Amino acid sequence: MSPAPIVHAAITAAELSPSPIDPSWIIDGAPAARVASLSRSADGSAWTDLWDCTAGSFHWHYSINETIHVVDGGAVVTDRDGATWELAPGDVMQFLVGTQARWHVPRYVRKVAFCSEPVPRPLTRLLRARNRVQRLANRVLGRA
Repeated sequence: MSPAPIVHAAITAAELSPSPIDPSWIIDGAPAARVASLSRSADGSAWTDLWDCTAGSFHWHYSINETIHVVDGGAVVTDRDGATWELAPGDVMQFLVGTQARWHVPRYVRKVAFCSEPVPRPLTRLLRARNRVQRLANRVLGRA
């Protein structure tokens, strides 16, 4: 059975389940995280989650690509080089696979996370080549 071609999810109706942060990653406090799945691609390589977390500080190690959109609360994110971003509702940030960051949540944060498995390098080259050919063909054929 294939998934529905259009998925609608209301974040206000999402039922969040506990999603504990690895205890060895916690720096300070007792951050409690929860997650709800909002959507998943047909092949399972991409998905959208709603995630929230209470106050605390912790490391996060990204084994996937993740783009977030903060919808409530806020956090301070610091990368391994010391660059810091103060995230507030409406902010979007991308973390590529292999990224390590320190999260400090002063009170609470809620985000929508768009996640994807990394594509192996040889396949990435093929996809880029295919996209270039498609763009060229569209120009030649007068398509936008």
